[in-house]
This record gives sequence, C-alpha cells and structure tokens, in this order.
Amino acid sequence: MGSDGEFTRRGALALAGAAGASGAIAGCLGDGEGEEPPDRTAPLDDSIGGVRMFQYDPPNTGNAAGLVGPSAAGERFRFDAGAEVRSSPAVSGGTVYVGGGEALYALDASDGVPLWTFETDAPVYSSPAVVDGTVYAGTRGDRLYALDAEDGSERWTFEANGWVDASPTVTGGTVYAGSRATDGEVYAIDAEDGSERWTFGTEYRVVTAPAVGDAVYVGGWEGAVYALDPDDGAERWRTGTEGPVLSAVALGESVYAGDNSGRVYALGPDDGAERWRVGVGETATTPAVGDSVYVGNGAEAGGLYALDPDDGAERWRIETDAAVTTAPAVADGVCVGLGDGGVVSVDPGDGTERWRFDADGGVRSTPSIVEGTAYVGSDDGRVYALDDG
Repeated sequence: MGSDGEFTRRGALALAGAAGASGAIAGCLGDGEGEEPPDRTAPLDDSIGGVRMFQYDPPNTGNAAGLVGPSAAGERFRFDAGAEVRSSPAVSGGTVYVGGGEALYALDASDGVPLWTFETDAPVYSSPAVVDGTVYAGTRGDRLYALDAEDGSERWTFEANGWVDASPTVTGGTVYAGSRATDGEVYAIDAEDGSERWTFGTEYRVVTAPAVGDAVYVGGWEGAVYALDPDDGAERWRTGTEGPVLSAVALGESVYAGDNSGRVYALGPDDGAERWRVGVGETATTPAVGDSVYVGNGAEAGGLYALDPDDGAERWRIETDAAVTTAPAVADGVCVGLGDGGVVSVDPGDGTERWRFDADGGVRSTPSIVEGTAYVGSDDGRVYALDDG
C-alpha cells in the first residue's frame, strides 16, 4: 500500500483470506459486515465495463449508450472504504475504480473483492478515468495521479496549483483537468508521461470535468462557460452565466450547462451564443443528454427535469423530496443520487419512478450504469453494486 508498492489482485486476496474483512482493504461484501471475502482465484469478467470516465465519455453526455440498468434495487455487494465516497465509479474490464477518503480502489465488478489499493496524499473527490490501461484521478493534495490499471503502481504524478476535484477527461492521448485554486487553471497533460502541454487560467476555480469535443468546454466558479482550443488552450469564446458553474457542462447539439442560480443554458458550440435558458430551482446539476436534457435541482426539496434539447421546453418534472446531488445517468432509466441517501431510477419518457435504494448517507457519487447493475458511492463510506437482486 502507498506510493512505493501497491497490492496486486493476488496479494489483496491472500491478505483478505488471512486477515478477514477489516478496514478499507477487505471491505464489506454481501449483506454481512465483517464477512470474509471469498478465497478464490476466478478471473475477472471482462465483459463488465463501458464507464471509462465521469459521465461515460469525453463530451460528458451521461448517456450509457444503450446499456440496461437494474429493474429493481437489490444489493449485490457493498465495499466499505472507511471514508465518504464522492468519486463516481469508473467500470472497465471487469473492474470498478473509485476514490474514497485518501485512497483509490480497484474492485472486482462481480463481487466487490478488492484487487488493489493505492494510498493518495489527500482525499479523492475526483472521479477516475480509465483509458488504455491507465487510471487517472486527482486529489485535494494538488495532484493528478496516473496508475497502472492492472496493479495500481504509480506511473506519474502531475502537480497542479490547487485541489484537483475536477474529474479528468482523457481523449486523444491528452488528459484535461482543472484546479480548484483561487486562480483556477485548466490543464492539458500528456497521458503517457504527465508532461504539461498547455495551461489556461480562468478568473476563479474550476471544480468539474471538462467536456471535450471540437473544443474543451469548462465551467468557471466566477459564472462563465469557456470554450478552449484543444491544441493550444487558446480561448475561443466565453459566455457569462447568472451564477457560478459548479457542475460540468455536457455536449449534444448544444453546450448544456447548469449554474448555482438554478438556470440551465444551451449555448452554441462554435460561438457560445445563448440558444435558450430555463430555470429549474435553486441549483442545477450537471446535465445529461439523451432524448431529453435531464437535470436535477439541488434545492432542499429537490426535483428532476426533462427538457427539450432544442428549445428547453419542459417535458416532465418530478419532485424528489430531497436535493438531487449527482448528475443524472441515462440508460433505459434515468438514475440520480439524493442528499438524503436515496438512489432513484425513473422512466426517461415520463419520470415514473422505477425503483429506489436507500444508503445510510448522502449520495454525491454519480451512479454508473453497466449492464443490469448500478455502481454508486455514498457518504456512509460504502460503494454499492445494485442489481435486480
């Protein structure tokens, strides 16, 4: 454990079998806390995957591209990280990668058995990105780590000018990430060796994942959405918003962004011109783009909205009776986490509730939907795998 030597899968299982389920290494599996993980050497199910980074893809669509979520909220396993889990899980090659407390974990996606653990320098709020055998994640120690996805060994670290709460977006051999420093920065980093390609300074903090398409789109705490040239970081346009943009933007036919005044904006990708804006309450979450634009209301009473992507017209809305505290994840249902510990899935066509699961702490980890399972973390310190039961 730690930066010098991380657990391999075989080593983690051997330790778990010898010591039982204790602390962050062994976790808690199934229904019984303190239960010993199974002593087995079965290979990972490589077919379980499809969530490479926050909101599934570089454009941050939140769309699971035809994957099917659970039809009920049975608990297949839970893993106890021992500290709040606000990182959204990445799922690739039969492995769940997630941050919790001051560590990054790799778990068997079938049963939650820990494969390796990497101790970081500070808490991990960033959601991991897993691309080409490397796991990328930021910490509140002003660092971005690149780890070997197989065994958790450190490949490189990048020093930022402040907390890296922003989840990295990785595409085309480049890692794009932001810093939460007072003088916010957006970084383009070589994915292979961690060298800096360019840096762009915003007026204030950057706390959310960049969306990457023909440009790099980021929200700023000062109340703005930026479009940057992916090759050199030059500013293409900047559009002001009524409140801080503390949620990630999402790309579809427009650039969709929510702010803390409760407005959702559709902006032209090429020029930032406002196409429409709609109010959805006090605080708008990161939008998700499917047949509708789905966005949550982070006010105490909460709510979930489906908006027409062309004009912002409300197609439906539901009251959630608690703040929506995650981005929506869109598969055959729309799944969100709530501040009261709820995880809710609704019908994308009309908002009818399909199922609900209640964790023991608030859910600020966006659910990841992978072929009949929802993986999600909670402030209760656990990572849950929910399926039909």
